[in-house]
Parts: sequence; C-alpha cells; structure tokens
Amino acid sequence: MFKGLQPFLRKNRFAVIALLFFLLDIGYFFLLKSYNIASNFALYETIACFFLVLFFSFILQRIHTYYHSRSAITIVHLSIIMIFSFMINLLVNEYGQWFAKGEIHYLHFLNDSFYLRWFILFLILLTIVNQLWITKHLKEQEQTVKRLIDKERELVRAEISGIQQQMRPHFLFNSLNSINALVKEEPEQAREMIFALSDFLRISLSKGNAELNTLKEELDYLNLYLSIEKVRFGHRLQINVHVDEHAESKLLPALILQPIVENAIKYGVYGNTGRLFINIEAGFEKEMLVLKVENPYDPNGISASKGTGFGLSSVKRKLELMFHRPDLIMIDKENNLFRITISIPQ
Repeated sequence: MFKGLQPFLRKNRFAVIALLFFLLDIGYFFLLKSYNIASNFALYETIACFFLVLFFSFILQRIHTYYHSRSAITIVHLSIIMIFSFMINLLVNEYGQWFAKGEIHYLHFLNDSFYLRWFILFLILLTIVNQLWITKHLKEQEQTVKRLIDKERELVRAEISGIQQQMRPHFLFNSLNSINALVKEEPEQAREMIFALSDFLRISLSKGNAELNTLKEELDYLNLYLSIEKVRFGHRLQINVHVDEHAESKLLPALILQPIVENAIKYGVYGNTGRLFINIEAGFEKEMLVLKVENPYDPNGISASKGTGFGLSSVKRKLELMFHRPDLIMIDKENNLFRITISIPQ
C-alpha cells in the first residue's frame, strides 16, 4: 500500500503540501473558535491565510524554477521567506482590523498574536521551499539517470548490432566455401544451396533490426539455415527438435539460436565420419525459456582444441548485454556429449 503511494507523493508533492495546509487551516479555525472568536471572523482568518499562502507559494515556486542553488536553504531563501511571511501576516492583520471594526476581542487577538503568526507562517513557507527544492533536484536526478540509461542503451544496441554484423559474414564464408567445393562435382546441390542461402540471408537482413523474436519465429529461421547445412552434409546430419507447446510463444533475442546450432554442427561433424545427431530442446521452467542444444563431442579430436568458437562467445556477450546477467549460458562436456543450455528470462 505504502509502496504504491510513493510515486504519487513524488509527483504531487506540492499538492500534498497544499492539502496538509488546508487540514492545518481547519484546525486553526477550531482553535480560533476555542478563544471565543465569532465564526465569521474565524472563517475569514482561515480562508485569507489559506489563499494568501497558496498565492505566495506559487510565487516561490516560480522563483525556484529559475533560481538554482546547491543547498535547500540559503540566505536568499531565508530572506524571501521572511519577507513573504511578513507580508501575508500584515495583509491578514490590516484587512482584519478593517473588516472587524468594533469586534474588540478579535482585534486584540490580531495584535497579540502578530509575531507568533508571523513565525508560524515563516515555518510553513520554509517547509514549502524545502519541498520545492527536493522536488526540483529529484527531477534533475531522474533526468540525469534517464540520460545515462538512454546512452547505455544506445551503446548496448550498437554493440549488439556489431555482433550480429560479425556473425553474418562468419556463417556466409563457411557457406560460400561449401558452395565452391560443390560447384564442379555436384552443380545441382551447389545451385540448391545458393537458393537456400539467398532465402536465409533475406530473412536475416529483414530481422536484423528486431531485438526479440518468438521461439516459433526463431525455429522457422533455423529451419532455413538447416536446409543449407543438409545440402552440405546430406544424410549425415540428423536434427531432432523437441519443443514444449507452451514455449513457442516465448521471446528470446533475435537470431541467437542459429549460431548455437552452427557451433554444434561445426564441432560435431568434423572428425566424425558417421551420422551426426543434434538434439534441440526447448521448454518453459520457472519464468525462463530454457534452450538445450546437444551434439557428439570428441575430447581428443582436432576440433576440441579450438575452443567454443566465435559463435558461442558472441551469443554469451549478447545475452550479457541484453539481460545484464553472466549466468544465462552453461556449457557441459560429459560422456562424449557437448551440451549448451541457455536460459532466457521472460
């Protein structure tokens, strides 16, 4: 309940002060009544004070808009508050004496309480100025933080865009080398691969500006990529995909699944003369979209000494930039299997 009130109080601080002063004015009315002052004079006093304080508070607010100070209370503030509180008290006092001619009891009250009311009005205006200063500096801090966040976002987007621009040529060079190898021996397969590569690059460019895609969109994009790889490796490449129906509509960073599968193919095919089985699983667990890609792994093979490759390091960096967490990707090597697990917060 109180957490919900905090944003309202920050945005409407001056309105809250006016409401509190209105309630204080009501208390002042009954205090005057307790001194046997007639209701009409007590009502005049409270209404006059309320509107005069609001008027001079508005002037203070306009002054504060153009006058910047590092501290909440300065000599300038104190001087203005003292003058304004004296003017309010003097106006109420002079007009009261004119309005209440013949009401001796009320006139005596005005004269006897002059300095006390001045002091109270001084404290009220001092509180208002303090709150105006706090409000102004809170807004300045929010604007500064917003500018820093916007700047950081732009830097992150620029780096993510750079990563994606690096990943496209990385895959393209591999495909062009494969096409070059097929041109003489298997021209039909080379042509088929060129068409598949054309479709893949067209979709890649159209999705390049998107930050997030649904899992279903990513799988459709992945199928285009796999159609290229199946031309390269033929029956040797076997892909098994298991997707929970609840996970298809979940969001993940755009174009993040393809480099993971590319890594699995690269480090699974080379050094393996038989069939390559790659398993892809997707599920939804504890507000996380969990992706698993598994491929055979020979710890003594040539490809094992080359590390995880450019693709995985790019995926890891992209996840860190988008979610500010370094623990969203896990790599396991056991029983001659290489498994990558990615968790995407939803």
